[in-house]
Amino acid sequence: MSEEKPEPGISPSADWREPVHYNPLLNSDRHCWAGEWLRRNPAFLADLREARCSPPDQSGHILCDQDCRLARWGVRCCPIDGEATFFWLPECNPLVLAVEAEPHADKSNAFDCRQCPLFRAVVRGADGQHLLFSDGVRHLQLAVKEGDALTGPVLLSCTLRGLTDFESKPLTLQRLCRLARRGRLLKCLYPPERRARRWVEMIRAWDGATTGASQRDIAAVLFGERAAREDWEAGFLRTRVQRLLFGARAMVRGGYRRLLDPEGEGSSGRVKG
Repeated sequence: MSEEKPEPGISPSADWREPVHYNPLLNSDRHCWAGEWLRRNPAFLADLREARCSPPDQSGHILCDQDCRLARWGVRCCPIDGEATFFWLPECNPLVLAVEAEPHADKSNAFDCRQCPLFRAVVRGADGQHLLFSDGVRHLQLAVKEGDALTGPVLLSCTLRGLTDFESKPLTLQRLCRLARRGRLLKCLYPPERRARRWVEMIRAWDGATTGASQRDIAAVLFGERAAREDWEAGFLRTRVQRLLFGARAMVRGGYRRLLDPEGEGSSGRVKG
């Protein structure tokens, strides 16, 4: 009997009524947030269960199917240590940096990702290597189009084309340089999400609804039993919960892609919820 792939999510046993399960999201970047919304889409989960990824080989590579069905979601996603790990495609997330790698002996100008403490995983497909670095809440992703970034110290090069690259890639380059020099993803380069608390309310409301909770139950958990009892009939809380669910539904069905818009990085104005 084949082992069933684990369901992705904050936790397989997360209780939407307990905010402690969702508190880590308050400091998470948009790479993480987009994944949290996508992993709540039943059609995506069905595709994920059918995805064909090999276990990591001796070099640490995970091999993806050339015709990976998850590409239609803008992502490669592989179970690593029992957790769904997202690698966003560059065309979906402009903050992904496409690079070429060549062996280089000058360590002061080269990057050895194998020695980086935040190096999480690498996926290899027909389009090259996808490298992911993460401290759990902040992420950096490289798409290696030419060469092998796992052979040792490599000299990285990239080409910027057009205004979109000029606007989005400098931030990723700064993150990469600080990671290479300091071994950390600096908090100052990941502006806090001012709508994070709102998004947490949306995602908890969605998780509650999918487990069968009524809108009034959701209001009681999120805003207090007294408020739900006294204000529900007036319609204010009912409308508030409905708006949370409407925004969550939009995110799950494709709005997560807007979170990856470089012009919306760290701001609240471009992503409505």
